[in-house]
Amino acid sequence: MQNNTARCALAVLTVALGSLGCQRTTSLPPIEAAPAVSAEAKAAGTKLYSELCVRCHGVSGWGDGPEALASRKVRVQDLGDPVWQSNVSNDRLRAVILRGGPGVRKSPVMPAFPQLAKSKDELDGLVAYVRSLSRSAQ
Repeated sequence: MQNNTARCALAVLTVALGSLGCQRTTSLPPIEAAPAVSAEAKAAGTKLYSELCVRCHGVSGWGDGPEALASRKVRVQDLGDPVWQSNVSNDRLRAVILRGGPGVRKSPVMPAFPQLAKSKDELDGLVAYVRSLSRSAQ
């Protein structure tokens, strides 16, 4: 009898939670739009990416750069991953770029580039370039 009562209570709870909208969702939060930048800043961001980021993140941003492939000890962030893109803000990207992994409590091998703080346009150009690597439909 007690077993049937427990089953009944579980069934009622399941129906109640389902009616409250506790259902699995497959949609991601929207990806924050890239900062609005000039053509010059966009070009500067692309150049900075190729000079500073490609060695680990790779040309495509998939985390398959030559240094990442040479050392499999640390997983390099796939910058095109739509789940990651939808969960990181432009401000967070700026912080990671300027302070590096240790400065934001992430990977100790992600270097900091504090010199980019001198030019907001270049920094925003780099953030815009990172946003352009997203493999989502947005």
